[in-house]
Amino acid sequence: MKDGKYIIGMIKPSTEGRGQSAGSQKKMLPENVSLTSVALGIKDLVPSQLTAALSGIEQAAGELAARDVDVISMGGTPPVVFGGYGFDKEIIARINKVTPIPATTSQTSSVEAIRLLGAKKIVIVTPFSDYVNQMVIKFMEASGFIVRSLQTANAPFEEFPKMPLSLSYELALKAVKTAPDAECIYIPCAAWLTSDNIEPLEKETGIPVVTSTQSGVWGVLRLAGVKTHIHGYGCLLHDF
Repeated sequence: MKDGKYIIGMIKPSTEGRGQSAGSQKKMLPENVSLTSVALGIKDLVPSQLTAALSGIEQAAGELAARDVDVISMGGTPPVVFGGYGFDKEIIARINKVTPIPATTSQTSSVEAIRLLGAKKIVIVTPFSDYVNQMVIKFMEASGFIVRSLQTANAPFEEFPKMPLSLSYELALKAVKTAPDAECIYIPCAAWLTSDNIEPLEKETGIPVVTSTQSGVWGVLRLAGVKTHIHGYGCLLHDF
């Protein structure tokens, strides 16, 4: 922190400029917090691409440390769940071998957020293929949650940013209808439009919504020690 201003360093899984996360994150952040990022260059959610991208974590962390960031976070659900339960902690340890700057992952933040909200039974809404969805389910179940329903767009990787905002909303409603005892809606993936659905979904369903982008912002602010109430993106950012 310098002069009351913070810089958040993001390790992005895919190429710079792809997806919806950067714009949504900037809208959520307080005025005294800015973002800088390094991309790992994933072009598809297949093992070869995920493995290659994960090999670049140390270099990305070093680049962000050189920019004098206050916190480092690795974004992306697939690269983390690809390694299995606990892999997020391994990623954080790898970052901290390069730099002592506090580090986390957006997946870590999502899990911590759902726990803080007191939810056990969750529904999951994704744009992913069955291959990735099964890894997400295993990771979340190993984290202590009961996955009551999963609804997916099952879209190609390159289509994620092009899908309409209404799609994640409709899938979320379908998930809750399938599992009316759900206590939280979890929407991973920052590459598709979700942020403007958070508050409407919470109002319509009566349960909290956690997305990768929103919980990622919550996690880095918490790690940086920034305490503020952010309106417009659900109870997580407003109340916690």
